Amino acid sequence: MRNANSEPKTENSEPRTETLNTAAPTPAPSEEFLEKNFRKIVWIFILLVLGVVAYGLISHNARVAAELAAEDFTAAKTIEDCDIVIRKHPGTQPAANALLLKASLHWDKNEKTSCVEALKAFTTQFKDHPFRGQTLLAIATKQEAMGDKNDAKASYEQLITEFPASDIAQLAQIRLGDLLWADGKEAEAKQAYADATSKFSGITTFQSEIDERLTWIAASLPTKETEPPPAPKPDPKAAATPGFPGINLDAAKSGVGSSIPLPGAPTPLMLTPPKATTLPT
Repeated sequence: MRNANSEPKTENSEPRTETLNTAAPTPAPSEEFLEKNFRKIVWIFILLVLGVVAYGLISHNARVAAELAAEDFTAAKTIEDCDIVIRKHPGTQPAANALLLKASLHWDKNEKTSCVEALKAFTTQFKDHPFRGQTLLAIATKQEAMGDKNDAKASYEQLITEFPASDIAQLAQIRLGDLLWADGKEAEAKQAYADATSKFSGITTFQSEIDERLTWIAASLPTKETEPPPAPKPDPKAAATPGFPGINLDAAKSGVGSSIPLPGAPTPLMLTPPKATTLPT
């Protein structure tokens, strides 16, 4: 008998089949990036490690070289020693110091031209050195001391141009006025001193020197020292008083004491302190 609850079969009915998803799962974006760029990442890491190692070696070598250069400069005592430091360690701070020391040694030996040449070499080789301005000023003052007024004037003007808002430039402007005043150009010197104030507003380091020079010019004081008149020469014909011996008034050189007893005066008593006595017990 046919079950009443059973459904009638139709001619077109087919058995049900379930479909399984056999596709691979989609990887995460980070995993996909690592797969595509794994070799690049490894090479980048290796290069970073090599860079750190190279930086460490370079820093170490630079530190060792700086220590050796400093030791060489510390041991430098002569001009030849300075030349060795300059040649072995070019462009370093010890080489700069060696040039300055070399210039000082030349000046002490009265080798003034060589001194100025060493200072000029410093300004050429170390243009960014913090002592460049002071070195330019030293060059100008030494040229002025050597009598090279034109070169000194050019050096002062170079200093003013390179360091226009500094106290050393103001000092250079004052020295320009001094050069003019020494040549008898009082009006131009006065203007140079005035410029030392107007062109360097806010800088009062050498204001007292400026005011002093302006006062001197207003008083028409001489710019050069004059020699005093010679002392009169003793008359060789003047003879000593007859019967009066020559006495050296310097007691230490004459051999006499500080006091001379008068004739007939009593001999001074020599007072000696009493001897200490011991009281009987």
